[in-house]
Amino acid sequence: MAAVEATLQSNGHADGARPPLSVALHVPTSAVDQVNSVQGGSAPLSGNPNRRSHIQQNVQALPTLPEASHANALNTATGPAPAALGLTVDLDPTTSAALNGLSPAQKTLTLSRSQGYDAIILELANERWKDRWERLCLANPADLPSASGSSATPSPLTAVQMSSGGAMLARSSSRQGLNSFTPGGVRQSPSPAVSSAGQSPFGSIAREAEEWRKAPAFKRSEVNLTKLEETEGVIALASQWIELDSPDEGVRLDCELALRQELAYASYLGISNVVIPPPSSDPARKPFLADYARAINSCLASGSAETAPAGSWMTLTIQLPVSSPYQLNKILQRQNGKNGFGLTASTTAGSNASASSQASHASATSSAALLRAEDDWAWETWEQIRQLCAYTTRLQIALDLGSPLPGPSILARWMAEPVSMLWVPSVSYLANAKGFPVLSKASQSFFRTMFKKNPTVVLSGVQSPPPTHSRGGPLAYLQYLRHLEKAAPPDGAVDSFARGYTDWLQAPLQPLMDNLEGTTYEVFERDPVKYALYEEAVYKALLDRPASASTLIWVCGAGRGPLVDRCLNAADRAGRSVKLVALEKNPNALVTLQERQALEWGDQVRVQYGDMRRHAVPPSMADRPDIVVSELLGSFGDNELSPECLDGAMRFLKPNGISIPSSYTAFLSPLSSAKLHTEVLNGSNAALASAVQKAAETPYVVLFQNVALLAARGGRLNSEQVQESWTFEHRPSAVTPLVYDEQGLPASNGHNIRSAKHTFHIPQAGTCHGLAGYFEAHLYDNVVLSIHPDPVRGSKDMLSWFPIFFPFREPLYLPANAELDVHMWRMTASDRVWYEWSAEVFLPIPTAVDAAKQRPVSLDASSSIGSTSTAADQHFANAPNTPRIPSLSLPNGPDALQPSPMQTSTRAKINMTRLHNPGGRSSWIGL
Repeated sequence: MAAVEATLQSNGHADGARPPLSVALHVPTSAVDQVNSVQGGSAPLSGNPNRRSHIQQNVQALPTLPEASHANALNTATGPAPAALGLTVDLDPTTSAALNGLSPAQKTLTLSRSQGYDAIILELANERWKDRWERLCLANPADLPSASGSSATPSPLTAVQMSSGGAMLARSSSRQGLNSFTPGGVRQSPSPAVSSAGQSPFGSIAREAEEWRKAPAFKRSEVNLTKLEETEGVIALASQWIELDSPDEGVRLDCELALRQELAYASYLGISNVVIPPPSSDPARKPFLADYARAINSCLASGSAETAPAGSWMTLTIQLPVSSPYQLNKILQRQNGKNGFGLTASTTAGSNASASSQASHASATSSAALLRAEDDWAWETWEQIRQLCAYTTRLQIALDLGSPLPGPSILARWMAEPVSMLWVPSVSYLANAKGFPVLSKASQSFFRTMFKKNPTVVLSGVQSPPPTHSRGGPLAYLQYLRHLEKAAPPDGAVDSFARGYTDWLQAPLQPLMDNLEGTTYEVFERDPVKYALYEEAVYKALLDRPASASTLIWVCGAGRGPLVDRCLNAADRAGRSVKLVALEKNPNALVTLQERQALEWGDQVRVQYGDMRRHAVPPSMADRPDIVVSELLGSFGDNELSPECLDGAMRFLKPNGISIPSSYTAFLSPLSSAKLHTEVLNGSNAALASAVQKAAETPYVVLFQNVALLAARGGRLNSEQVQESWTFEHRPSAVTPLVYDEQGLPASNGHNIRSAKHTFHIPQAGTCHGLAGYFEAHLYDNVVLSIHPDPVRGSKDMLSWFPIFFPFREPLYLPANAELDVHMWRMTASDRVWYEWSAEVFLPIPTAVDAAKQRPVSLDASSSIGSTSTAADQHFANAPNTPRIPSLSLPNGPDALQPSPMQTSTRAKINMTRLHNPGGRSSWIGL
């Protein structure tokens, strides 16, 4: 019996198309002001917004790469590109008059939608809010004028040089003593000048700052949105100068207050999604990543006395660069002998690059386009944040593609994470031979993969295209995305059949305990691939029998008769004479079989009621079947008790009889899926500990989508990514119990107990949330039915089985180059069968190092990412001769992850899970 649940019977999406791609436009506040000014509005709300420098928004143009030129849908255009409908174009009088009645944000949204965008991303607050925060929170008495007046007024953004370690910290008045440093780094007692009114300027600011900290609030002129009706179609962007991971404790806490204020205001306006700035990729900031995560969690989780600023429904989306901008900057410094992006390692709140420095790194930016990152900063950062935020489903990712793409194995893991947005700056596009913006092959492949998650794609910086993008104008970026969407391959039969049910946990069927409904049978019978394979197996089995012989076929577990039909078709194709017995234990399905026998099959088919495990063996050898055909397989092969059922059916077979299937094998592989993990723990009425235990110890049938397999072929033992657990064979002599009862059945079920131990190689760091189970069945001869994840081995477009998922109650962190030992047991008792599972994590300890393997990665054009990549890696392959950026944490390059044969070693155990489902306490299949 197939393992797709009956819930699919009501699927209204079976023949529906994939939802269209949602594209949003990031509109800087300056552009909103410009729209308002051009359309005759009031004065601009603010000046130019300041973006955090480590996000690399000041990167200019990427160079032309010939390898991408063929992929551009616009490259056949000739002549100058038509002017795109920009945010400040001339409009007809009627449209212009209509726009004049709208607020600046509404005008911007209307014009953006006229271009083809679905939404806009707009900063919630403007430059005036940033200026006030800096004045209040970065004030220092040494920077303020004296009572008698001072000719020099230092900026409140001046950094102080700490004498210990030389770290650059912004001054803050929010912690006692931070303002007592002089610019030379010497601690002193501040003696601010006192004005004639008896109140020091610093004291006045300090009092105002404390009043703000006590009751944070915006002023009207500091926000870009003021009314509920302005928020429709708008995704809010939190201020990009907010630094929750600042080395300065005062800055961190004041930034947290600022973020809480912005989220509370967004909640007031009914905004459901706010994009927040990422933590810094500077390694010096890593110790403060926990502070960042704690601040985010405090915005989502309600305290004991107050409601969380984000309420109970708002989603926070972290704009996370796909690779480390800091690492890229350091590589460019080494290559160019200067800071390629005009950044410093000690970026502080409110700092930004000057116009002259932006112009100076154009050549360095060109070098950046020829690099591919090999660092794991983004995922490692996300992993720590989500762990500290307790896997909340209200925390998502906007993956910023403004940095170089990492390697294929790193990119593949983002399918398992809650990536709800792809943030695509104009500088992430290349220029093709005709000057149109296009994406590299690696980016195209990544986009097509991520389209399955239906993310919102955010285009940024298209109002001012890079100089090398000389053709197409601002709309070329959107047009190219639509071209990629149309060119994406259509969904396969399985995806269309089960649309809306991906990553949905379903308990496997129990066909022995439960009599299935007719609608459930109908769902299973929609699968043409499975029945075609069964027909082919019966056809080949008949051809191997003498042409003159009449063959008796028993269909055990006939259901509503689809296998009976296929056996008759196979006999017609083979030109063989056959008789069939349709044996079924479901009394309701028996009525359907009897009706079909009377109206369709006639005397060629005999319908019998009974359970194959207890049905009497025919006394005459002539009445015993030559072929037994059954459809009892589950997602793990044996999880619907096919072995126990076919133990009984094998009694019927003649000594040289054939069982279809003849054998089946279960497979396992470790997987990562935050979505499945949260579904297990949150979808089980998990208020009770017993409910959590039961949910985490139950295998589920799941159509995987937001999932990544963590293992890869290789490592110390050259392990496979997906490994065989055990096999069951079925033929008259295959059952070998020690004792049989009076009915010829095994006296116990001990011969169907199985155990397996696997060792998986984990090349990249990851978090294991459980095990993915698959099966492969040999029906007859070379006819194989498989749900193996390898597309070469799996049966294409087969709908009947989804994989099985064995969850872990606690996520298991796996460092790079770890080994995961998985233990799996299939246990039995007199009335049930159950699975138990556990896992252990080890780190190999080399005892000898092959120095030839430890070689540095070349950064010149002769080193190619494709030179040592596997076939799977080529899925995300970029241009030939693309140099790689080695990870700072892996000084010997990615080859260091692959131990040589000389590195056989002992292992250090670093983690393990509990034993799941001992004794079948939470889940079992009834006999």
